[in-house]
Amino acid sequence: MEVLTTRRFEFSAAHRYWNPSWSPERNLEVFGKCTNEHGHGHNYVLEVTVAGEVDPDTGMVINLVDLKAIVGRVLEGFDHKHLNEDTPHFRDRQPTTENIVSVLWELIFGALPAVVRLAHLRLYETPDVFADYGGGPGAAFGRGYRFAAAHRLHSPALSPEENVATFGKCNNPAGHGHDYRFEVTVAGPVDAETGMVVNLADLDAAVAPLLEELDHTHLDRQQAHFAERPSTGENIVVYLWERLAAATGERLGWVRLWETPNNVFDYGGGA
Repeated sequence: MEVLTTRRFEFSAAHRYWNPSWSPERNLEVFGKCTNEHGHGHNYVLEVTVAGEVDPDTGMVINLVDLKAIVGRVLEGFDHKHLNEDTPHFRDRQPTTENIVSVLWELIFGALPAVVRLAHLRLYETPDVFADYGGGPGAAFGRGYRFAAAHRLHSPALSPEENVATFGKCNNPAGHGHDYRFEVTVAGPVDAETGMVVNLADLDAAVAPLLEELDHTHLDRQQAHFAERPSTGENIVVYLWERLAAATGERLGWVRLWETPNNVFDYGGGA
């Protein structure tokens, strides 16, 4: 019986994006403010997920005290450091979120006891920017976005009485609203020159028209897509996927939508 165990860690570090084989103009075009010669910093959050059999004596996959010590030793080389200048890992590669998480994988993987395996790492550069890594040839880069919208749960296929019975208060004729939050994850190879799966600016540009369309609107009354279908979280997350897949192509890995802190919906293109 294999069980997954996850623990979060934090470290603070500075970094700078710069490709020495490019002109200053090209660096600025691709990396923007991240080219600042003195660097900038983040409070990184690392989620470490390990997998293994539950020990019959301890009831644990791994003692979290031991996991904390193992990962803590690795993070000593990153915490309160300038990643470009104080570590050997980013002399020849960009200290992007994608590259940092893959380096951490290499270091943590080799330090774990044989009875457990490293299953997954997620590194948050900010609360809305993160990278996932599972030990394969590529990585995944994710970004969170928000929009505020009203909606009414109502199905034209149901009678008025059935709508009330099915949707309750959410069938209020005038509607109600949410601060929707969604994450977009793009997966693929990490570009050797940029250190990125996708440029954050390009991802923002792909999502911007969708945010402009949905933000501060009534989904049922102003969005044609929901004129004949209920604006449930399930239908909204599929719509987000379809729109973003058209803009990002095959690299789109996953969309996760929060309707409220307690209601979460995921869609990966039906795969």
